[in-house]
Amino acid sequence: MEIPAFTCIILACQLAFARPAFARERQPDFRQLVDSYARQRGFNGTVLVARGGKVLFRGFYGQANAEWSVPNGPDGRYRIGSLSKPLIATLVMQLVEQGRLKLDGTLGVYLPDLYGGTDAAPVTVAQLLSHTSGLADLPARYDDGWYQTAAQRSYAPLDFAREWIKPKLLEQPGLRFRYNNNGFYLLGVIIERITGQKLIDTLQQRLFGPAGMTASGLFAERDVVPKLALGYLRSPAGVLEHPAAINSSVSFAAAGIYSTVDDLFRFDCALYGSQLLSPETRALMLQAHSADYGFGWNVGQWTLPDGRSLPVVSHTGSVPGYQSYYLRSEPNQDCVIILDNFWQGALVVQMGQDLMEVLNGKPMQLATRSLDDLLTPIAYREGTQAMLAAYQGLSTQRHEYDLSENAFNRLGYKFLRAGRLDDAIAVFGWAVQLFPQSANTHDSLGEAYRKAGKLPEAVRSYAAALALDPASLSAKKALEELKAGGTSN
Repeated sequence: MEIPAFTCIILACQLAFARPAFARERQPDFRQLVDSYARQRGFNGTVLVARGGKVLFRGFYGQANAEWSVPNGPDGRYRIGSLSKPLIATLVMQLVEQGRLKLDGTLGVYLPDLYGGTDAAPVTVAQLLSHTSGLADLPARYDDGWYQTAAQRSYAPLDFAREWIKPKLLEQPGLRFRYNNNGFYLLGVIIERITGQKLIDTLQQRLFGPAGMTASGLFAERDVVPKLALGYLRSPAGVLEHPAAINSSVSFAAAGIYSTVDDLFRFDCALYGSQLLSPETRALMLQAHSADYGFGWNVGQWTLPDGRSLPVVSHTGSVPGYQSYYLRSEPNQDCVIILDNFWQGALVVQMGQDLMEVLNGKPMQLATRSLDDLLTPIAYREGTQAMLAAYQGLSTQRHEYDLSENAFNRLGYKFLRAGRLDDAIAVFGWAVQLFPQSANTHDSLGEAYRKAGKLPEAVRSYAAALALDPASLSAKKALEELKAGGTSN
């Protein structure tokens, strides 16, 4: 089973909580930790760590422009993808606080020309903010053909909504959480409708300006954005490439903002004051409303190694070539911001969580090397047998690599999604060898065997998973389907 993939310059930055003894002690060497991610995992981007309105670490790594070997710098601007959602949510909550919008206001009221009298008419602003609208969304993966066709065109926001955000519901509004970019796109359309001006102008007047965010904006291809880091990716064979282009008008309020680590830190600081929201409205925005999601923010309680509970709100962001992660915890005014222009999703999430935990007392462990970075290029260039040989040849170097169960799980499912079934079976097989008492490793191997049409092997793997975990719904369902003649899932 696949495991899902978490010094201030304005007055609002004043520390609002008493600092614990940890804050007065010697701070961890965050540079040493991030350096290890750059050295062992190839991190490429900019990082900021802060506590109590004070920047503890700011670092920049790798290249902003690979063609010209221009390095990333502290003031580099990055497209932040869905990290736009917390900013848009804050803008929406401002308008709610000022009576311009209502959380229970509906699409039928705010956009009657598009949704009046349709099944989508009852969808509320609160449901758009919390991803519970029930609306159909755009394709989830960027390799879907829609992104190579329709997403290449330029749209006015209202035209995009009319063409691609149909008044079609997958389920009753408010029924369940289903992450939805279209919902936040519509929030941008609603903001333009009620303010009578373009979204970027409202962002500048109500959010960027008051927070002191002087290097942020809404990305558009025709604009020249000073100090913009260009987005890249590495192909499965390990070659640095430009990602497939997607027109920025498709992102809009859902994923269209660019910013810097310093600007996002200014935003973080401003949330503690009254420039943006009252404390009551901020608390409403940051409380969980569905499936550990608030209004534009992931909401969680982390358990630290010493057993303490740490409240953390966060959001990731991804558009082709860029990955971002922003985490904040209010008791000590902790903030971790990572902006990356090599589209390193799993790396950025792991590093962000690591930095937040170390900031809150977890003993530091330097980053290890990635099996994915080693084995995936070999598999694509030379084939499965060469990948098997490379893994077996690690011998004395094994301690340098992340050989956790999660690492094998991520790599195996990466191969599985790419249709490289022999590679996936090999990786999940290694996981079973190293973690034989984990039901999940057997379940994952069973899934790979099933997709490869190796049904007796799949049955044995699912049976092993169920023996280890009799409550495993995925293994039980798979066995029932296989016995009934189902060949794939």
